[in-house]
Amino acid sequence: MQQLLLKPVSIYPLVYFRILFGLLMFCEGVGAVLIGWVQEHYVEPHYHFGYIGLEWIRPLPGNGMVFVYLLMALLGLLIMVGWRYKLSSFLFFLLFGYSFFCEKTHYLNHHYLIFLISGLMVLLPAHRKLSMDVRRQPELESEVAPQWTLWLFRLQLFLVYFYAGVAKLQPDWLLAKPVSIWMSYKTHFYVIGPYLNTPAMIWLIACGGILFDFTIGFALLWSRTRMLAFWVAFVFHIFNSAVFHVGVFPYFMIAANVLFFRPDQIARWFFRKKVSQETLQQVPLRQPGWQRQWGIAFFVLYLSWQAVFPLRHFFIPGDVNWTEEGHRFSWRMMLRTKSGSIYYKVRDKATQQEELVYTGTYLTNDQIRELVKHPDMIWQFAQFLQQEYQKKGMQSPEVYAYSSLSLNGYPSHPLVDGSVDLAAVPYTWGAKNWVKPRPEAEGWPWASRMVMEEH
Repeated sequence: MQQLLLKPVSIYPLVYFRILFGLLMFCEGVGAVLIGWVQEHYVEPHYHFGYIGLEWIRPLPGNGMVFVYLLMALLGLLIMVGWRYKLSSFLFFLLFGYSFFCEKTHYLNHHYLIFLISGLMVLLPAHRKLSMDVRRQPELESEVAPQWTLWLFRLQLFLVYFYAGVAKLQPDWLLAKPVSIWMSYKTHFYVIGPYLNTPAMIWLIACGGILFDFTIGFALLWSRTRMLAFWVAFVFHIFNSAVFHVGVFPYFMIAANVLFFRPDQIARWFFRKKVSQETLQQVPLRQPGWQRQWGIAFFVLYLSWQAVFPLRHFFIPGDVNWTEEGHRFSWRMMLRTKSGSIYYKVRDKATQQEELVYTGTYLTNDQIRELVKHPDMIWQFAQFLQQEYQKKGMQSPEVYAYSSLSLNGYPSHPLVDGSVDLAAVPYTWGAKNWVKPRPEAEGWPWASRMVMEEH
């Protein structure tokens, strides 16, 4: 196993991905500023929802986050050309991680994936060919890299696809509930709009989504189906870009899927270079022994974590689509649609004086839309209100949340227990007794009943 992972392969796939990754990150950084996404999510809000345990990571004041994204765009260009690659990629990883963890309102799986990949880029020798670093220090140049560096990307992508398929094995998706809701809002699209909200298209997306996610990783790994799989994935991601407007992610995945092809093919297609694996076998890896051992250890530990962590929701009671416990960082993409409302009541424990709180006083519309869906954010905002009313002179404020949530078009029900003082409840990981269960959470028997009722 060790010999296989340390097998020398052409470095051109890493060079290819360094160039495309840097270019896409440049576009992501500049685009987020130009369309106002950064201003909307970082500058306009007065309150920010940090990740629990990481609330000390706060956005920069004023237009600080605009400059952060512009700096990331610049670092993307430096990564692309390979100028001070290790430093540039490390700074990008830090800044992207900072922007990711200082505000979770707009959590997206593709931002999490970019964060992970940018961290992997720091460790890999993608600058040892066709880079400014090599021009400055010719002794850095290398024709080969250890094979594990390539398989690290491949297996990470495989897990993203596969776990997206696992997440779709649920009653609501198999009944095409979320898809039918999404498509009902797409009929205004030019040319394709009238065809999106049809039963045939809805069931094609629902069933095709499961089939695609479960099989595409295997098909990309198998040489006989790889080319067909790549073009199927290409169409899939372009469709997602056109219909769901998910930013740079579809193009990132298309670029990354090229890494499943043989290194000599990538060298020939993109760099017009002919490489022979037999010749490369004779080229020594320019790494000391301890780096090789640490590289293999990282490969095993990192992929083991990525294989296990996304499955944690299976060990937490309740429907993850309702409670959100185990949803983030698990490749649960495009699975459900939620809508609801929430208001808070603050009561002075000493005087019993009560005051209703309008969330719009403190939060933006986007934050409110996410607040009603996530129990952890509901709890965090209750802690904030406790502090706010203490500043106003209330000695012992109690904070109660009254929520109503509809999941995938079903009738609305309370998400949290309105009789619980959330200001006095410590946050615990896993199931929470103040989060009410989803009424339709019986599982597969419930799904069977829904099918019979609809027919």
